[in-house]
Amino acid sequence: MTTKKTILVLDDDPSVRHMLQVLLEQDGHAVVAAGDVRSALAQCAVQLPDLMVVDLMLPVEDGEMFLREFRRRWRHTEVPVILLSASTARNEIARRLSVEATLPKPFFAEDLRELVTTLSRDRETVAAG
Repeated sequence: MTTKKTILVLDDDPSVRHMLQVLLEQDGHAVVAAGDVRSALAQCAVQLPDLMVVDLMLPVEDGEMFLREFRRRWRHTEVPVILLSASTARNEIARRLSVEATLPKPFFAEDLRELVTTLSRDRETVAAG
C-alpha cells in the first residue's frame, strides 16, 4: 500500500494550484503550494517534499530554473518530479532534466493520481531495496 506523501505544487496560476491541492488532499496527501520559484525553494528549506508537481512555464523564473536550483541546494536528495506544461517541448526538457514524468496542460485528474501513485511506489521500492 502506498503511504501518503508531502507534495510540493509549484504553479503560478492560483486556480490550477488550488485544483491540484484539493485533488491531492482528497487522496490524503499533505500539499504545500507555491506560486513562484522563490516561495517553492523557501518551502523546501522548511520541509523537503516527497514528490513535486512543477509547472514548466512560470513568469520571471521558470520550472526548469527551480529544478536546477533545488538540485544544487539538495544535491543528495532524490525527489520525484511530475512536470506540467502546455509546451510541446516538455518531454525533451524532462529528459534533459532527468524528470520522472510529464503531464500536458490541461490534464486529467486520474492521470495525475496514477503518476503520484506510481512514483510513490517506485520510491518506496528503492528505499526498501
